[in-house]
Amino acid sequence: MRFFRFIFKGLRGRLTLTYTLVTVLALMTLEAILFISVAAYTQLSKTENYLEDVITTLVPEARSYLQPEQDLPGLQVWLTTLSRKGYASLEPQGLFDSPAAEIVHNSPITIISPGGEILAKVPETGTSPFIPYSEMVYYNALEGKQNIRDLNIRDGNGNYWMAVPIFQKDHNLPVLGVIVLSVEPLPVRNLTDWITLLGLALIAGMIMLVALAPFGAVFGYILSKGLTRRLSNLSTTAQAWGKGDFSVMPPPDRGNDEISALGYQMREMASKIGNLMQDKQALAQMKERNRIAQELHDTVKQQSFATLMQVRAARNLLPTDAASAEKSLLEAETLIKASQQEMAMMISELRPPTLEGKGLVEALRSYVEGWSSSACVPVTCKIIGESFLPFDVEHTLYRVAQEGLSNVARHSRASAVIVNLVFEENQVILIIEDNGIGFDFAEKQASGFGLVSMQERLKEVGGKLEIRTGIHSATQLTASVPLLGNFKQMERQ
Repeated sequence: MRFFRFIFKGLRGRLTLTYTLVTVLALMTLEAILFISVAAYTQLSKTENYLEDVITTLVPEARSYLQPEQDLPGLQVWLTTLSRKGYASLEPQGLFDSPAAEIVHNSPITIISPGGEILAKVPETGTSPFIPYSEMVYYNALEGKQNIRDLNIRDGNGNYWMAVPIFQKDHNLPVLGVIVLSVEPLPVRNLTDWITLLGLALIAGMIMLVALAPFGAVFGYILSKGLTRRLSNLSTTAQAWGKGDFSVMPPPDRGNDEISALGYQMREMASKIGNLMQDKQALAQMKERNRIAQELHDTVKQQSFATLMQVRAARNLLPTDAASAEKSLLEAETLIKASQQEMAMMISELRPPTLEGKGLVEALRSYVEGWSSSACVPVTCKIIGESFLPFDVEHTLYRVAQEGLSNVARHSRASAVIVNLVFEENQVILIIEDNGIGFDFAEKQASGFGLVSMQERLKEVGGKLEIRTGIHSATQLTASVPLLGNFKQMERQ
């Protein structure tokens, strides 16, 4: 039982088993390839030997009736006997010898002289003229060609149509005649022959297997010992990093391979991650400070200056024109309220979202309600679906919602806003739509308007930002982030 646990549970056992199986399979594959190659080559070469046996068998017998003197009656008797026997070559003398070539049943056999005269034929009756199945093969035989490939062709039934030249004893030309006949294809080896060959191959394979398989197992066991130990060290380090502890480093590896290179790269990466986290935190703080400073300059400072101008105007007009002074004071009051509203929204944005406690959905609902009350703009908030989100994705979408609604309050003059958070199978989408006055997208993008900040935030988590708007038209902001993992669709409102 322990042995099987060792093999199927640990990496070391699996590697040992893998090396052993690879050795065995490689050996069996090589043997199969050799066996198939030898069988295919033997089959091809035997086809030619099979047909050459027809020539070596028929030519001497037919020549005895044509040289030194012609004996056409004897030639006819020989041809008739050959047709009745049904074979154009001798029986095989062993396992690896070609089988006897069987003449196609009821097919004609004809012997033609070099001048085209029929010297003998089977069947003897009938006066139909001789028409060769292949004139090229027939003329090759008349010309005395000896290559078997020039003296046969497969007919429409798959049989071999042959023209056998009857050579003189000294092989001088012209030939004495041509035997035209059809023989069956080379028969497939019978089951006994194949069982014999396969048995020989298996015996050879088993001998090699018994000799080589233990070497594969021993080699795999020794090699996997050091490999699993080194991988275990890297795994321990990765687990510590997963818990946020980058002080744990993989031990020095004296090897000079991919695993040692990975350990070195992990140590370098841990150092760089630590520096990067510090730099990223400092950069985020700097960006946030710059953004707040810009917003204070663009909104509160300008509004405070305008308020000051209205108060001064009221003071100057008060002795002479009380009505105009009151109008200036009312305008100053309006500007102060706008400044208060702006400051309230900025303070709300600066407060860190409590996402760890209640998640994006609840935090977004809470923020939207507070924003609606502060901005005096009714908001319809709808959540479609539900899925687990990493904290950085939740934080990014929350900040995008803050920036988007802040832009609505400052610039859109909208009387209604719709906020939709949609969880799809492979992405989460945040949509903010207002019925305000819109803007020129190219102009606002060039001047800032918070769009660059939202695009950069989404880019860090692999998301993207799309904005549909125009002058004197509604504005729709769509932020989408791809999702990984399982998705369970629900709908709640």
